[in-house]
Amino acid sequence: MATLTDFYNWIVKNLWNLFGLAGVVATFYFSLTVPSYVEDIATSKTKVVHESLIGDIQEILFSEKELSISDIESFIKGKELKQSVRYPYNADELLLQVQERFIGNKFIPLDKRENLLKTITSIRSNYVPPKNEESAPFNWLPYLSTLLSILGVIASLFGMKSIFNKVKLDKEVELDLDGMIILDEAHRSTPSGYEEYENLVGEVLDDLGVIDTNQVQNRNVRPDFWALSNGKRFIVEAKRYRKLLGVSSLRQFLGTVSLSGCHGILVVSSGVTERTKSLVKEHNKFNSTQQVHIVIGDSKNEIRSQLNQIFSETSNKSNQSDAA
Repeated sequence: MATLTDFYNWIVKNLWNLFGLAGVVATFYFSLTVPSYVEDIATSKTKVVHESLIGDIQEILFSEKELSISDIESFIKGKELKQSVRYPYNADELLLQVQERFIGNKFIPLDKRENLLKTITSIRSNYVPPKNEESAPFNWLPYLSTLLSILGVIASLFGMKSIFNKVKLDKEVELDLDGMIILDEAHRSTPSGYEEYENLVGEVLDDLGVIDTNQVQNRNVRPDFWALSNGKRFIVEAKRYRKLLGVSSLRQFLGTVSLSGCHGILVVSSGVTERTKSLVKEHNKFNSTQQVHIVIGDSKNEIRSQLNQIFSETSNKSNQSDAA
């Protein structure tokens, strides 16, 4: 049962990963909220400009001061420059809204409201729509908000993938370190299970007819099995682990392969780490006469299929070499 100490040790061990995860979550959150927040600010500024214009025009009209369409257009332009916004209404539309405010204000006497209505109607009659009315400028803000959100989500996904890859790599390094400190015993299953797996591999090799019983024993090389296929000799070792096979275990096998002078086949029940796969490719690149093959499987059919393919490929390469 996990204790508080175990939990504390896990936190300390994964602190950087936790910080990275927090950063990814924050990026995802702000990518969705900040653009909306910026758009809300722009909308609020437009509302402030609108209310300010209505208030100013109401004050002028109520005081019975002179007011023209050109004056209203100047007011609008001044507010746009001051607040750095695009006001959505023209002078005529603004006067209509001022008129509605006056009509709906029950605190103003009805006679006064009638006079204000006549005044507004008179001013509006002088409004002439532009012949070539400028089209409204492209509103980039909604698209910018969407773009920022998409970029934020993409960055979050890449960050999450990076964290997962780092956690995976950390686990593989931990496996390799464990292997170097306590060899393979910590990763093996129970002794009886290990022997059963070795016997299973032996049965498959026997079924394929490749077990080499005439191999001269070498006191420096003691693999689980010797195999002979189409004139090519192999050493075969079976590894039944609970965890993935790491680099340290593979290096031990590579040393055995080097001493044997043969090809090598490592049969593993649980799979291997990515670093182990890379090391096998690197070895095979520079050792054409002592190729190493990895077989991953926990059943007779899986192991037989892969072993049969290895022996077939080796035979084909041998025939091609002889033909050349």
